[in-house]
Amino acid sequence: MINSINNPREKLLEVAFDEIYHNGYNGTSIDKILKKASMNKGSMYHFFKSKKELALVVIEEKLNEHIENRYTSLLTCEENICDELIKAIKVKENYNFVFGCKLNNLMQELSPIDNDFKIALEKVYLKFENTFEKILNKAVSKGEIKHNDTKALSMYIVASIEGCLGTAKKSQDGNCFESCISQLELFLKSLKK
Repeated sequence: MINSINNPREKLLEVAFDEIYHNGYNGTSIDKILKKASMNKGSMYHFFKSKKELALVVIEEKLNEHIENRYTSLLTCEENICDELIKAIKVKENYNFVFGCKLNNLMQELSPIDNDFKIALEKVYLKFENTFEKILNKAVSKGEIKHNDTKALSMYIVASIEGCLGTAKKSQDGNCFESCISQLELFLKSLKK
């Protein structure tokens, strides 16, 4: 990870990511981002032509990094893969039950209204699903679980996480997430040999 203190572009991306997450794309102004980053418009336009370009880079770099940091370490598991997957999904500290999912929030806000955002967000979403597919393929190849369509299963897992997080967000209650995700856990355990 690049140190944002010495890298104005990185600092701008981090602040924009945080602002867009907490306020949505449409609720975030360039002025507020620049103020929080202690930068002027000239500095911003040195790196990005527009708010949209800034947001697209946030999606491509920061949102991708966020997803990678959360789940790609599971690709190194060599045994008890399904158990490790369940453990990683259940870590409540990894989720924000007030603001919800960074990826899903942007997907819901921007995909229906702008094709560039739809394409960028779909890339991240597919990478999220692909990570789970690789993990599941490894579990199948090691004989830990039995399943014929790990691609569909990975989509189901991501959809379940997103749905459980949305359910928790509506109540702003991590216990709702825990109750909901326990059903995914039961299903995944049922696949174990």
